[in-house]
Amino acid sequence: MEGSELHPEDLADLGERRLERDGQLRSQISAEIVGLYKRHHGKGPVRCRTYLEPNVVLVVLGEGYTAAEQTLFEAGKWYEVREARQQWQDSMQVRFVEAIERLTDRKVTAFLSANHQSPDLAVEMFVLEGEPAEQ
Repeated sequence: MEGSELHPEDLADLGERRLERDGQLRSQISAEIVGLYKRHHGKGPVRCRTYLEPNVVLVVLGEGYTAAEQTLFEAGKWYEVREARQQWQDSMQVRFVEAIERLTDRKVTAFLSANHQSPDLAVEMFVLEGEPAEQ
C-alpha cells in the first residue's frame, strides 16, 4: 500500500513526542511525590528525579531528612530513624500508589520503598501492570 510506509523522519518525530510526553510525566510524578512528602512528613526532599521504564516508575529523592532525624543520626540512632521512616513510608503507600495510578493511568501491582543515610536518599519504586498505552 502506497503512503502507509513510515519514513525515518516520522520515526524521529514519534520518538520526540514520546520523550516529551515522558518528560512531562516524570515532572508530574516528581512534583506529586515531593508534595506528598511535604504535606505528610513536614519536609520535602531538596532533590527528586523520576525514571520511567515500561513497567516501572522509580523515584529517587535526596536531602529529605528532617532536622530531628539528623539529630538522631548524630546520636547514633540510625536504626530508629530508619525504622520510623519505613513505617511512615508504609503508611503512605495508599497515597503514593493512588498518585502513580492517576498520573500513569495504570494499576500499580507492587510498591517498594527504601532509605539511605549517607548520602541522604529515599527511593520509591512502583511496578505497573500491563503494557503502556501507545500514543
